[in-house]
Amino acid sequence: MKLLTSYLIIVLLLLHACKPGATTATDTAVKTDNDTSLNRLVSTYTGDFGNSPIYITLNFFNGKLVGGYNTHKGLRRNLQGELKKDNDNWIVTLNEPGDHPFDGKFAITFDHLFNNAKGTWTPVNDKSAKEKSFTLKRSGEPDNNGYSLSGNTFNAVLIGMQGGGSDLTFSQDGSCILQYYEKINDSTFAKQMIKVRGTYQKVNDSTFQISWEQNTIFKERTTPAIVLRNRNGEGDDPQVYDYGIRIDTLEFVQGP
Repeated sequence: MKLLTSYLIIVLLLLHACKPGATTATDTAVKTDNDTSLNRLVSTYTGDFGNSPIYITLNFFNGKLVGGYNTHKGLRRNLQGELKKDNDNWIVTLNEPGDHPFDGKFAITFDHLFNNAKGTWTPVNDKSAKEKSFTLKRSGEPDNNGYSLSGNTFNAVLIGMQGGGSDLTFSQDGSCILQYYEKINDSTFAKQMIKVRGTYQKVNDSTFQISWEQNTIFKERTTPAIVLRNRNGEGDDPQVYDYGIRIDTLEFVQGP
């Protein structure tokens, strides 16, 4: 009887020790918690998404759960998901809320230092929409210097020169908003403001490309924004500074 009891105890101990996933889960959690590269996860990433820029901003991470939002052609959607490690890479799955026709699910594989990534987007509502593949890179440090337009992304509010109270706002997450009062005649503007959202991307030091949501102002959904410049001071090498942007026939300049 004692021999049988001892045998049963040994079997139970072995079964407990071999419980599936117990040791692996603990090891993974320790490696994840101690990996300093995760400090770089919270950031903004950008890439080409169906021939227009997309910005994915991750602003929450608690060791497993990831949160943030994305902007594409002026449409902003919240994101929630999870992170897990895959060898030397990180895999982040992100879900849009699901209450918009164009919502879907992202599966993104980042390199170890969160500098570059490859991903796919799969629609969840529109079954006629196709899965998209894309690449991402860190957007870089935003330029927080007030009205400076020199960074890849920046914060700036520009005032419309055409009158009527129009303005153009840029945000460091890659989004922009045009608020515009249509001109009826030489001295009268419409009472109803038109608001158009977009996503911008730096092409070079003189040009930004803006992808707009569908609107009645611009004939093309994607339009170039030309940086306006001026010189400050005299001499052989006067300072050149950015003071505004021209889009088609519309000009916007820095406020006072």
